[in-house]
Amino acid sequence: MRLRCGEELFEVEVREAKGEWEVVVNGQPLRLSLRSAGEGRSIVEHAGQPATLHFAREGGTLHLFWDGVAYRLLEAREDARRPTRHDTGALEAPMPGRVSAVKVAVGQRVTKGEELLIVEAMKMENALRAPRDGVVRAVHAREGEMVAPGRALVEIGDPGDRE
Repeated sequence: MRLRCGEELFEVEVREAKGEWEVVVNGQPLRLSLRSAGEGRSIVEHAGQPATLHFAREGGTLHLFWDGVAYRLLEAREDARRPTRHDTGALEAPMPGRVSAVKVAVGQRVTKGEELLIVEAMKMENALRAPRDGVVRAVHAREGEMVAPGRALVEIGDPGDRE
């Protein structure tokens, strides 16, 4: 299969090999063992070194967070459309995680720096704050929901906007 990460294109083969997985990326083989560590998490061991891999699927996109780096993988097909970006008023998830608290509602006025919601990732709570003063136009997440990086969670309009 062909996967796209940003502007880079990778040829990837995955096959089971003696209880492990062999992943060949652009001709370079990697031997990995994989075990589940709960919803959206796996422990990946490569060359005897374990690491936690966080993942979330959003349609045909796979979001990975591994070793401090977020990856967004799309299956590269000739007929695939480029992903669209949300408008600049959207506050997006920075990494895969679970929404543990939503602290705003549509129509609510918020000020720059105000805590809007909390996303738990890698056993840490990440407070997402308003980037500017405004009015909440939409809330696209609910408590307990798994979210992927880049997903719009809250949209903020200008302070003069009315719902």
